[in-house]
Amino acid sequence: MPSSDGLILPLSAAQCEIWFAEQRLNTANRVYKLGEYIEIYGPVDPVLFETTLRRVVREVDSLHVLFAESGEGPQQVVEAFSGWLMPVVDVSEEPDPRTAALAWMTADVARPMDLTRGPLFSYALIKLRSDRFLWYQGYHHIVMDMFGFSLIARRVADIYTALAHGLACNENVFASLRQLLDSDSSYRASDRFTQDRAYWVERFADRPELVRLVDRPSGTPASFVHRTAASALSGTDKLREAARRTGVRWSRIMIAATAVYVHRLTSARDVVLGFPVTGRQDSVLRRVPGMVSNVLPLRLSVHPHMSSSELIARTEEEVRQVLVHQRYRGEDLRRDLSLSDNIGTSFTPLINIMSFDYDLRFAGYRAAARNLSVGLIGDLSIIVCDRRDGSSLQIGWQSHPEVCGTDDLAAHQQRFLNLLEAVVADPDQPVGSIDLLSAQERHQLLVDYTTTTPIPTACLPELFQTQVAATPEAIAVICGDTTLTYAQLNTQANHLAHTLITHGVGPEQIVALALPRSVELIVAILAVLKTGAAYLPIDPDYPPARLEFMLHDAPPTLLLSSTQTIGRIPPDTTTPQLILDSPDTIHALRKYPDTNPTTRPLPQHPAYLIYTSGSTGTPKGVLIAHQNVVRLFGATQHLFDFNADDVWTLFHSYAFDFSVWEIWGALLHGGRLIVVPYEVSRSPRQLLHLLANEGVTVLNQTPSAFYQLMQADQDNPAVGQSLALRIVVFGGEALEPAHLSDWYQRHSAQTPTLVNMYGITETTVHVTYAALDPDHAVTGAPNVIGTSIPDLQLYVLDAGLGLVPVGVAGELYVAGAGLARGYVGRPGLTAERFVACPFGGSGERMYRTGDLVRWNPDGVLVFVGRVDDQVKIRGFRIEPGEIEAVLAGHPGVAQAAVIAREDRPGDKRLVA
Repeated sequence: MPSSDGLILPLSAAQCEIWFAEQRLNTANRVYKLGEYIEIYGPVDPVLFETTLRRVVREVDSLHVLFAESGEGPQQVVEAFSGWLMPVVDVSEEPDPRTAALAWMTADVARPMDLTRGPLFSYALIKLRSDRFLWYQGYHHIVMDMFGFSLIARRVADIYTALAHGLACNENVFASLRQLLDSDSSYRASDRFTQDRAYWVERFADRPELVRLVDRPSGTPASFVHRTAASALSGTDKLREAARRTGVRWSRIMIAATAVYVHRLTSARDVVLGFPVTGRQDSVLRRVPGMVSNVLPLRLSVHPHMSSSELIARTEEEVRQVLVHQRYRGEDLRRDLSLSDNIGTSFTPLINIMSFDYDLRFAGYRAAARNLSVGLIGDLSIIVCDRRDGSSLQIGWQSHPEVCGTDDLAAHQQRFLNLLEAVVADPDQPVGSIDLLSAQERHQLLVDYTTTTPIPTACLPELFQTQVAATPEAIAVICGDTTLTYAQLNTQANHLAHTLITHGVGPEQIVALALPRSVELIVAILAVLKTGAAYLPIDPDYPPARLEFMLHDAPPTLLLSSTQTIGRIPPDTTTPQLILDSPDTIHALRKYPDTNPTTRPLPQHPAYLIYTSGSTGTPKGVLIAHQNVVRLFGATQHLFDFNADDVWTLFHSYAFDFSVWEIWGALLHGGRLIVVPYEVSRSPRQLLHLLANEGVTVLNQTPSAFYQLMQADQDNPAVGQSLALRIVVFGGEALEPAHLSDWYQRHSAQTPTLVNMYGITETTVHVTYAALDPDHAVTGAPNVIGTSIPDLQLYVLDAGLGLVPVGVAGELYVAGAGLARGYVGRPGLTAERFVACPFGGSGERMYRTGDLVRWNPDGVLVFVGRVDDQVKIRGFRIEPGEIEAVLAGHPGVAQAAVIAREDRPGDKRLVA
């Protein structure tokens, strides 16, 4: 019987947490609603069943309380038992009685309960047919936990059976609510509480990062997505046998499998799981239906090479420690560690092992229990129920619909069951080798999301000379007042190529170029390639130390410079130099023929050597072959339809590999290349006028540069409306589509196609393609990098080089025809970054990008972040040569900062 009608009692620590959380929510919700049903395999007498429930309700103090705020804080009042009628819901005449019953119960679980008015429980008897009934019980979590469910279920079964058989019922077996509160108060004032707190604070003193299976935020949902499946492990025999072999409980294997699953999907090696515990460590608490349960963090170290059995043993020890200290509340620990206290997000993902006695009989008829809701969940929760009734384990998954829909949840569930089967079948295999994917998922990732295209067997000078023969009088390149036709450009390049050959330049050699933006720069690049050598762009504005390093590291056979740039070359360089605009050189050039050299590069010969920025250490020289560049345009031509009417700009530094796209996009298709003077590239207003005056149709921009151009366009609307742009390609930085809204609005009648392309120096400029439209600007979805260009294969892999499922973040690897030869003079690093491809043919390689991405269900890649822990600085834009000065003034920053993306060496912006 209740302790005393009208008795005012304090709240337990667990109840206080729920009370204050409800006040913060400040809205009707179902976050703290619990529900389950018990299916009774036989007829039920509704009148007798209601009599049973009314008696049990009278016996349970927690079902008589209401809550109120007072001047001393929240209180609970034990009210007298009032009239209550048990609903009997008859769905036996429905076309699908079970579906109708589930709909009724789901709606009831979703119904908010008023803590100040009650009742804070809900029961119903649902008739499926004459010999099949469902008993539904639902509670607010502030008065009941799942252990309490099992206590009440057993009591109802016992009393109903006794009444049905005309037997006497034993007296109330439950301890009182006051006993629960006294136990809670005594614990929190005890030395044990202090010891438990010390254990937890020490265990998490380093505040490990809490990983999530879903990287999208969630609010407070109106409903949950829920799926349940019986374990496919031949009932529980295989799991229990595996537990016997390893000398642990089956639940430890389930927990370890969950840790493996989180590790495989997130690559986290320090895995923290939410771990619900009963908190009932004494005999009194084990006899009180009420709210005592707790959620604590379970911390496990997981790495790809450890075996499942090793992890299971560690899990056993960790769980033992958690259970010893299980009464210290997780909410207290969050406050101790100053962790965020967002409702439903603490210590997630969550693994809830509910092993309660549900071997029930109702007047001799057996029954089976099923969960509807276990209340508060994080991003994803796994609920494993062992009813101890001989049935299979029930493995349920719950999620917030905002972060994980029904299809996603089903995929998670199937992968987890597959992984669990693998752990049980072979606990000695490394966890990194367990295959998570179904055959359908593997086909999707390896076939549907990848493409193959034949590689053109040609080199750049050969294709350029074909274009010269086709359109000799067409304008090829313009810089300021200087214009060259295709024939003139070819002639001047031939003169210089023959000169270079006499200096010993040929295939597999490097020629450094330290030249200003000019027509002569394009002549020099083409001339070097005609000799079979590769060019090394040396930006004259680089800091002297970087110039000296590159010239020493390459090292080039020859350095081409001009009177304008020769003074910026380190004086102690030993590289032979040729000053192109000196009188002697000009005179010498006239001696050589204007015919194409007979020495021709092969497709596999290097075309250029570009150094990365060195943002992650020493700059690295990347060798790119002719066939890498040629296939880039062959693979993308159908996406852009480049043609002889296109006008391009060389906007970027020729030491930035975006310039390769700009130069050869024009010259291989008979287009016109406008070399943008440096001062114009730094003035958005002047650039806008140049684009309009020259009729530029193809523009390549970093997003930050284009945002400035958009402002100039807004300030000069007449000029902007005269633009002839057909295509704008973004690259080099993360794009924020929302920033493009103004552009789309002002150019709605004739807006060019805007394309976002993600690329890497080591894979030849571009990797992915994403055509944008005004909807992208409206939705503002950032970091969409698109699909692979047709001759590359993209793989999203975990730390063990295993494919990760759609929607899961992993490291991006790139295979196919765009891969560079490697890093000059650094075979060890080349082997580290260009690794054997496990999904391709013999000898095929793939490049490890260091970027975290995930596949969308439609086969589109989304950029997530970097694998490493680089600290990058956002918001500064500095001129070349100023980087060292900036860092010198901030020594604390200098140790952590990285300058631009390492795969975008010519981008001088400090970026995040």
